[in-house]
Amino acid sequence: MTGQAWDAIFVGAGITSLACAAMLAQRQPGLRLLLIDKHIVAGGYASVFRRPRQDATFDCSLHKLSGMQEGGNLIRILRQLGLDQSLELVYPHDYFCAYRGDEALALANDVDQVQQQLLARFPGQAEGIAQFFEQVATFGRNGYYQFQMLDGSFEPDIAQLRYAHRHLKHKTVREGLAELFSDPLLIEILAAPGIYVGGYPEDLGYLYYLHVVYATLNRGNAYVRGASEQLSAQLVQRIEQGGGQVLLSTRVEKVLDDGQGKVRGVATSRGEFLAPRVYINASPHYAVEHLFAADTPLAPVRQKLANLKPARSTTTVYLVLDQAPESLGLAHSESMLFADAPASAGPARDAAALAGHPHALSEQAYWQLSPMEVTNYHLLDPEGGRVVCLNVLDAIDQWPQRRTPEYRAKKQRAAEVLVERLLTAVPGLRGHVLHTEVATPHTYVRFTNNTAGSGYGAMVGTDLSGHVFHHGFPLAGVHFLSAWVAGPSYEAAFGYAEMKAGQWVAA
Repeated sequence: MTGQAWDAIFVGAGITSLACAAMLAQRQPGLRLLLIDKHIVAGGYASVFRRPRQDATFDCSLHKLSGMQEGGNLIRILRQLGLDQSLELVYPHDYFCAYRGDEALALANDVDQVQQQLLARFPGQAEGIAQFFEQVATFGRNGYYQFQMLDGSFEPDIAQLRYAHRHLKHKTVREGLAELFSDPLLIEILAAPGIYVGGYPEDLGYLYYLHVVYATLNRGNAYVRGASEQLSAQLVQRIEQGGGQVLLSTRVEKVLDDGQGKVRGVATSRGEFLAPRVYINASPHYAVEHLFAADTPLAPVRQKLANLKPARSTTTVYLVLDQAPESLGLAHSESMLFADAPASAGPARDAAALAGHPHALSEQAYWQLSPMEVTNYHLLDPEGGRVVCLNVLDAIDQWPQRRTPEYRAKKQRAAEVLVERLLTAVPGLRGHVLHTEVATPHTYVRFTNNTAGSGYGAMVGTDLSGHVFHHGFPLAGVHFLSAWVAGPSYEAAFGYAEMKAGQWVAA
């Protein structure tokens, strides 16, 4: 394949690359598409790793898919690709179960029922609850159909857009919810889905967050049985059936140009591959620093990238139990665990960041006080083993370098703290953990070169200036994909991939 001319090369076989290439292969039969990835499997975070001794499959990402009911963008795209028939989808009964102390509130997977449940639990917050869900239904809906706005298939109310621009655009989730509610537990519950997109309430833009809630709750969510790798494998199959190729275990070393401002291909650990279009599905910070020739005029791009803040990284603990988790009391596919004093989480994170993320302060802020997401994968797919996954948003700055005694000790502390939180909330699990494994922010860097270990790509806060880093890129034919431009979540990846594929057709 070395030296062969391709129509397009994709640097990184992450989910956005796979989706875009699969759409191009379907829409433009005969296109010569090549996807190159340094990993041994395609999919990026949409992949798994296995532990045969434990008979367990661990999903690398939270594979909850939004937009999976009628009117949802993702189910529409999956249908267009014919994947809705080949994938086995699991639609959970609950949005998530909220735990605090001895209290457990299982929120239904229906926006109207969730609103009624919250009204019953927090009657003193009725006015704010009504206003929040109205904002989700109005401004969240407008944000959700942003790609349709661009192609003219969705026409929003201009007055609504103007109101959102004036009154909501510059607020964080913390600020937006504080204006509506006085109960800290309710604020934590409503802000908890921020873990789906890598941000705490102080990180995320409120207007953007309304669309996240709309996507997951108003437009439905589902899981892929067999984990997210099934989705990646199906996309690879579509690409290869269309004549494209996926080349793994191959590191891209440079993006090549023709000396006249146009891309001509890539240099890899296996030689050069040529194409007039190169799609980069990697952290743009990494790409700009490592993949382009020294004389490429990238100063304006670097200046914009300085404002593109990475989303939070995660610390993940995988558990294998000796019995089905649901038989031991973990009855829901997804749970959110909150501290006894939920109002303390935000100030603790602020203090940890201000102090430069010292170990003790950071571990308390992120591991003990902040929300923890728990997925019962066995309930979603028993064939994957008796697996439970614990996730907290974290900061890479508090983690020592890999392969040091300090790093190993910190991994052990993370496992102990997070597992104990779970066992306190669901005591029936105690004594039934057979195997524990920890992934840290450095794990994400190791496998993907993602800046700051962010598995979510870019943070979508109130300053969006960095998100246009790729506009006017100085090398013609270079395009950027991934969550760094699309925004976090599988649905955003597919939506952006659809837009890029459509631009090829229109070109």
